[in-house]
Amino acid sequence: MIPDERRRRLLHIVEERGSVSVADLTEHLGVSHMTVRRDIRLLEESGRLRSVAGGVSLPSRLELDAPHHAKIGMRPDEKDAIARAAVRLVAPADLVYLDAGTTTLAIAHHLAREAAQSADRSFAPSVVTNDLAVAGAIAEHSSLRVQLLGGQVDNANLATHGATTAEELRRLNIDLAFVSTSSFDLRGISVPTEEKLVVKRAISESSRRLYLTTDSRKYGKVAAFKAIPFESFDGIITDSDFPESARDHARQLGVEVDCQSAAAP
Repeated sequence: MIPDERRRRLLHIVEERGSVSVADLTEHLGVSHMTVRRDIRLLEESGRLRSVAGGVSLPSRLELDAPHHAKIGMRPDEKDAIARAAVRLVAPADLVYLDAGTTTLAIAHHLAREAAQSADRSFAPSVVTNDLAVAGAIAEHSSLRVQLLGGQVDNANLATHGATTAEELRRLNIDLAFVSTSSFDLRGISVPTEEKLVVKRAISESSRRLYLTTDSRKYGKVAAFKAIPFESFDGIITDSDFPESARDHARQLGVEVDCQSAAAP
């Protein structure tokens, strides 16, 4: 069986079953474990499969982002660990962008705490955000300078988006941006609306260092619009459930991978 035909058959098996173990694929295709792994890697890189524990499944389609109130209670320990790692990247005088999201809200709380604990106020980054809750957390719990971007408000996500938000971003020289997402794969992050698309692209264009901060349950989900290629990120900060195959590919693209344990001190 030629490789292209074998990969088509592999996809067909996954489409029929929803998810399949590597051992089952090896048996059905009559090839070595290494060959199946190689085929999976190629199909995963093209966004046609995603690795799961012990095997593979099809990507899931994201039609709309979950609202803020639904996301706030999801995986708080993972978000807290990601936030702690993110804040360690912030230099005292950086201009930091915090994207809209509940993981970046956790980063905001840690930034505010770090600034409050700086006895001589030497840790004083400035924060730019399009997230109303993030801006509120910084303003309420610290003396850090915070700029809230204007634009149309996405009521469900408590954030601004659209052309005005993107234009304001393009006027800035951001030192470090923490980008959130509800869907990503090895090709990059994707978004469900054009209003979000223009903001994500403006972040990428305006930032000297770009980090994806997201928990691993977003991996393997795909939305309508491609926003930022994976290789555009300097790094990804996620949790320990991020698949090994995805970690390896990210490193091959020159993207730093930091997988945090929720139990980390």
